[in-house]
Amino acid sequence: GDDDDDDGPEQRNEEGKTYEEWRSSHPDRRVEFDVRASAAVLRERYGVSSVAVWGTCYGGGRALEVASGWYAGGPEEYYDDAMFRSSENNRRPPPPHVDPVAAVAWYPTRYDARRLFGRENEGFRTFASGRDRSVAVMAVFAGDDALPGATPADAALLRECLEEDPRIKDYMVKVFPDQKHGFAHANLGGEGMMGGNHDGSNNDGLEDRFMGEDYGSMEAIDIGGDAEVACLLSTAWMETYTRVFLPTVGTPVRFDANDRWSALETDGYSQAERRDVRDELEEAIAKFEDADVDLGRMSQSGSPLLEGQGSAAFDRMEDEREAIRRQILEKYDISEEDDEETFDRKFEQARKDGALDGLLIDAYMDDSGDAYW
Repeated sequence: GDDDDDDGPEQRNEEGKTYEEWRSSHPDRRVEFDVRASAAVLRERYGVSSVAVWGTCYGGGRALEVASGWYAGGPEEYYDDAMFRSSENNRRPPPPHVDPVAAVAWYPTRYDARRLFGRENEGFRTFASGRDRSVAVMAVFAGDDALPGATPADAALLRECLEEDPRIKDYMVKVFPDQKHGFAHANLGGEGMMGGNHDGSNNDGLEDRFMGEDYGSMEAIDIGGDAEVACLLSTAWMETYTRVFLPTVGTPVRFDANDRWSALETDGYSQAERRDVRDELEEAIAKFEDADVDLGRMSQSGSPLLEGQGSAAFDRMEDEREAIRRQILEKYDISEEDDEETFDRKFEQARKDGALDGLLIDAYMDDSGDAYW
């Protein structure tokens, strides 16, 4: 988050700085260069074939800017970098565009949706390679968020701008009702992570370090179904659209016939009960009732692995089927000497006469509608 907590004292980080004090030591231009440099390292040192960006709160706004190819100083700012690269006083080239193929922003702040996206956007039209810019953008918002840029009204505006932007190949903007700013990541460090205990407590105080305005959450929030859904949707989004080898095909989310995906407000999962799988298994075992084996449901085909009860029944079935098979061969004069055309003609006649019915495997249906072959 970016604003102070009006209900309590101004929060500070481990260095004693407020959020605005911390932000002042990280100029926008420096942040922009750091993001571009990170993408350049991924491509040049690790040879990645595609890049996705993801950010929360202030970082979410930066993720949207990167997706648009937008610079605070306009395109001239980027080209000034390129000219500075050729200067005799500087031999180190500036990092190129990030050019992501996918972007995810959680409750983004400090951005201008109309300048980034839409028909009159101010971002780059192409990637650095010269190809038309094509990006899949996903954004997560909280229904009770009041921070500028992260409100439900901001979500609707961003969705409208993305819909009008020809550079956006797909988008999904979701508002989670009754949630506050930071709900999706507030407790990602809890429950045994970062030195915490299994009950979510943290004797070293490390968990509290990640609570506060500079990390996008004013208070500790119980992680629930909504947070899990936001995480799953976001990771699936990046996986879907960063895949270069065997890329994902099909209808984009924005055009999906099921409006559950394209609707702005998502289904609420915050009250979803946590499942205790062990208790469920123990309950199922306690209520289990044994049932007699119904041999009539078994396949009419013998098995060398079958021993004990049922083997005699299988043998009888196979004897009956063999007797029927011999009757068919004799009645229709089918022999191994028949060529393919002759065999097909005789077999088709036997099928029309119903002589093969006794060889077919029956399907048994019970009240559940399940079939047993």
